[in-house]
Amino acid sequence: MKKIFYSLLLLLNFCFLIPSAQDVAALETFEKAMKPGAVLTYDVNMAGKKYQFIATIKKLGSEIAFDWKMTEPINKTGSVIMSANAISKADGLFNYFTGGETKLEKETSMFISGKIFNDAATTFQASLKVNGQSDTATVLSSTVAELGVTVNGDFLSIPGIELQGGSEVKYTIGVVETQRFPLITRMDLGWTIQLMEIKNP
Repeated sequence: MKKIFYSLLLLLNFCFLIPSAQDVAALETFEKAMKPGAVLTYDVNMAGKKYQFIATIKKLGSEIAFDWKMTEPINKTGSVIMSANAISKADGLFNYFTGGETKLEKETSMFISGKIFNDAATTFQASLKVNGQSDTATVLSSTVAELGVTVNGDFLSIPGIELQGGSEVKYTIGVVETQRFPLITRMDLGWTIQLMEIKNP
């Protein structure tokens, strides 16, 4: 009886690990949309101010670059360039935009690094400096999540990883489950940001 029980348990675990055809199709659609020219629109709620953060991808690969703008009442614009080292190894997030050009060597923005993604995927936790390189690292646990995003007019449920942790402030970060483009789709860091749409020109 015990053998039957354990066999069923292993079978159930195996089934949960296999992505559905729908998940695979959604992820493929997302990856095809992620290319230079793609426009990503996020809704932001910070300190009672609601506005949109709109990013236009300029470069994807070993380096990532995007232009950004914030709508009323913030009205700022700028650009971000992440080096190959940042994309590969950064353990900090850059989230506070003041305008103009920003070059990142030890932080990522809108994406997590390969290191953080691998740690979350293989050890189910990652140490991340949520508020920038000067911040103290927070150990975040990772769980499987479904991330809802509209891509070129179609609403998709994309396989993702949800990172959670923190003491005084409880942090939640949703990331698309692909090492190729580990895009952040939502965050709650005491303020919130949510990806609403990805659109290709």
